[in-house]
Amino acid sequence: MPKEIVTLSFGSYASYVSAHYWNLQDESAGYSGGEGWSDYAASVDHNVLFMQQENRNGAMTYRPRAVLFDLAGSGGGVSFSPDGAAVLPVASASDGATASAPTWRGRCEVHRSEPVPRSAFVEQLEEEAEQEWEDVGEEEAARQQAALEAAALQLEGTGVRYWTDYCKAVFHPRSICCLPGLWSGVHEHSLAAGWGAAADLMGGGFGGLGGAGRSDVLEGISERVRFLGEACDSLAGFQVFVDDHTGFGALAAAALAEVVEDYAGRPLVLFSLRPPEQEAAAGSPSTTRATARARDILTEGMAVARMSELASLYVPLAAPADRRALPYLSYSPGLPFHSSAILAAAIDTALLPTRLTGVRSPLGAPLGATDLHSLVRLLRPATLRSDGCAGFAALHLALPCPALVADTRQLQEQQDERVPHPRPAAAASASHGSGAAGSAGAASASCQLVLRETASLTPGISGRDDPADAGVSHAESYCIRGGRTDSGPASTAAALQALDALLLQHPHRRCVRHRCTAPLPLAVPLPYPDIFSRSVSVYGNVDAGRPARPVGQGVRCTPVMTRLHATAEFEGWLKGLHSRWAKEAAGAAGRGVLDTWDVGQSDAAEIQNQLQGLAASYADDGDDM
Repeated sequence: MPKEIVTLSFGSYASYVSAHYWNLQDESAGYSGGEGWSDYAASVDHNVLFMQQENRNGAMTYRPRAVLFDLAGSGGGVSFSPDGAAVLPVASASDGATASAPTWRGRCEVHRSEPVPRSAFVEQLEEEAEQEWEDVGEEEAARQQAALEAAALQLEGTGVRYWTDYCKAVFHPRSICCLPGLWSGVHEHSLAAGWGAAADLMGGGFGGLGGAGRSDVLEGISERVRFLGEACDSLAGFQVFVDDHTGFGALAAAALAEVVEDYAGRPLVLFSLRPPEQEAAAGSPSTTRATARARDILTEGMAVARMSELASLYVPLAAPADRRALPYLSYSPGLPFHSSAILAAAIDTALLPTRLTGVRSPLGAPLGATDLHSLVRLLRPATLRSDGCAGFAALHLALPCPALVADTRQLQEQQDERVPHPRPAAAASASHGSGAAGSAGAASASCQLVLRETASLTPGISGRDDPADAGVSHAESYCIRGGRTDSGPASTAAALQALDALLLQHPHRRCVRHRCTAPLPLAVPLPYPDIFSRSVSVYGNVDAGRPARPVGQGVRCTPVMTRLHATAEFEGWLKGLHSRWAKEAAGAAGRGVLDTWDVGQSDAAEIQNQLQGLAASYADDGDDM
């Protein structure tokens, strides 16, 4: 059976991604009791990410095996009671009095802000949780479901300000850690001003990794991580979501340094989450823009250098700013509620092989199940393993995954130079004809979408695998869940065969490769944003020619494909970062930023040399992979 994985989240945007991620897990686990879905849901071991505990009434509860670290105020109108249920914050018992200095004899006035209201979706969830469903008739159940769906629709647009507005997963009270600070939005909080913004939380020190004394904040973080680690029977490792382009990066680095020490040998996969970029305010002084630019570049350099010492695998992620990269989605790139949903679906699918069982479904048993250690070892170059540094991996996504080819034999014949093929005009005519030839032609066109039109979620990495562009992959891991052909759901064996046939079309893609197919598609929860285009059907079929579902009807589940790969493109990616770091660190604006972070010239030179060394590790031909 798969081993347990602990999830850690640092940052406000990471909280957005985490809320979607755990909604997806909660929805998938709910399929275990669904009629017609239980056989498919059994292919995933939900105990890998969830822990079972008894509540005060003796009933078994399932809680995410996770801790979310964010600033006080980021949770909006929801707090967490001792039994883990979401409740309104409790007001003071006295409305007109407050503690005051004993030497003050003057008049005291209390100015209290209005409580932050919960979203209509959370309110409706609470109402359903208190309902005695055994006494509810079908008509009342339908009414409440309609009310819940209407509340979920209110989340679209600007209806979400806090991650708790749409999170339906119930956390253990120790899984939510509110840090001291100011918060007013994903981009506006006291740790938004770069790597050094968290120095006060950690007692100062170079890069936030060491100070005169250990802070109470770090002690509290370590205590919560140990609580989850000790609850595991066999800990496989950690997956970490981090806003490492903010002060949360330094905070995470300080916390993960102890995690690595306490759990030596356990792999740690770190997803560096980049929220949608905001344009600089019009008319801002040039010196302010220069300082902001220097701060962003230096923060990225600090994050890559420090996290590469701690993580086993480092995966930078950002939703594509160009919506054409995901042609079957209609999302707002600048809306954190939308972009975080895309990243959550990608992370969930990319690491799905580490949670699969051998249980057979009507579409066959999952193929390609692995463990976290083996997956990390595949994608981490031997040169970096020997140096104790992280491997860098890029992530590509097809959401939804277009139809797979049903007739792989025809696809193989097209690759065989010994078989005569019709001229393009004849081929086009045949593809528009009726019968098997027309179906095969349409399927082949759909297959091209799977590999060539996947969207890169890693900024600066194209994933084209063009040897002329030094973009050859050294190792890669594919995962297809809920794969479909034009005629319906595909078995796991057929999906794997179709993927292999597609990969053989590109000789230069031959590298160390892991492939995985799972029968369970991505279950789309109700609060997931309505970002699927009308060409996507209720079950994830793609029909670009006409609307596949009526207005107002959402997508219930969808096939997804991810490609997690270690590529030689990271050589240029790291060289570019090294060059930008060196330029900014030598400039007046950059030097001023580093001084405020207590980073001396020797420390800056160390970071610069480390970035240069990381780039050099990808300069080889990949013989040491």
